[in-house]
Amino acid sequence: MAKERLWDSHSKRISYKLNYREKKKQVFKLYDKYERLVEPYKSQAVCEKGCASCCIDVGSVGATTLEGLIITEYIQGWDRQTLKEINRNLRENRNDKLNQVFARCAFLDHEQSCRIYAVRPFSCRRLYSVMQCDGQGAVVHRQAVMLGQKIEKELQKLDPDGCSGHLSCILHLLEKNGFRQSYLGENWSTEEFREIIERYELVLHKGAP
Repeated sequence: MAKERLWDSHSKRISYKLNYREKKKQVFKLYDKYERLVEPYKSQAVCEKGCASCCIDVGSVGATTLEGLIITEYIQGWDRQTLKEINRNLRENRNDKLNQVFARCAFLDHEQSCRIYAVRPFSCRRLYSVMQCDGQGAVVHRQAVMLGQKIEKELQKLDPDGCSGHLSCILHLLEKNGFRQSYLGENWSTEEFREIIERYELVLHKGAP
């Protein structure tokens, strides 16, 4: 039996609600807002390209469905070999997550660089450290953590019909045309997808504070 492919270089383009483009702009405005607010703290960070501790040792790179759509759109058209590698990494990453095992991010390349850096989710953007991690976890200013929590809530409000969870699980959910088309349509309901949402322990935004 052939394995499912999350993306294919020849796959059909996604059709979006009319407000998707506007919401996408708002997502990046929130990213920029966070960067402006935390600049005094992040300026003390020791992070540099290739350190990748947050991409390997944190264990949970989260995203909203809206962020997942942005990433899906971004990687469409990548060459088949790269997509094949990404698909394999995402499956392994998802299985590790379900088994509560830490796993390196599926989008981390062989040089410890992020393949989707331009569209990485907020869970990645909010991480930095004022000390070398060396597998011990990041040291972040308390003020930056609190600001991050506020931006996270704003991102969820921007995506009221969606959900949040581990990036590999969100992308797996979005690969299913039934989910994607329903989510982007007018008659969206979570009931049809409750089993997979619960299995991946995704958090529904509707009713979130």
